[in-house]
Amino acid sequence: METKIPALTSSMRQTDGAHIFYLSEEKEAYINNILVFILDGIRNGDYIFIVENPRLTPLITQRLEQLVTEEELKSVRFANNFEFYWSEGDFLPVSIIEYFKKTLNAATSGGQFFRTWGHIEWGSGNDVEKEILTYDKSATQFISENKFIAVCAYDLPRVSEGLQEQLRARHNYLMEDNCINEITAF
Repeated sequence: METKIPALTSSMRQTDGAHIFYLSEEKEAYINNILVFILDGIRNGDYIFIVENPRLTPLITQRLEQLVTEEELKSVRFANNFEFYWSEGDFLPVSIIEYFKKTLNAATSGGQFFRTWGHIEWGSGNDVEKEILTYDKSATQFISENKFIAVCAYDLPRVSEGLQEQLRARHNYLMEDNCINEITAF
């Protein structure tokens, strides 16, 4: 994945951006992949916005601090995924897209290419599949209009087969812990 992610993002920078659906099963592979994504963004001078679980963020930042300078680290912004996606007390697609718009405007005002990685999670017992699909539809349109790279990461065991199928139909690429494939039916 250390060469696949940079090769893919390089080609995406020349197009209308891309929406990547990531299904992860293994924490260590997930952390390695997000680090490759961030390091590639730093090398390219991108604005990098990471929406991540508060349990994983310290592990990611600790490893990242060993790999980059303090100055390079300034191009990476982290947000707590529960606060970000659930800031209104519910998973509200309109609020989430509005926050992304503000973040994107801050990044692009400096002329930087924008890339984002969002780890989407929800509590047990919550039926949010409809809201996730509504958000994902809005996100796909927003990504295409603004030409940036977005990874939507999900923990495989938490995503039903039906939701997986619908999300595959809405993304350009399917990424798993050890591979990336273009979704040709997109």
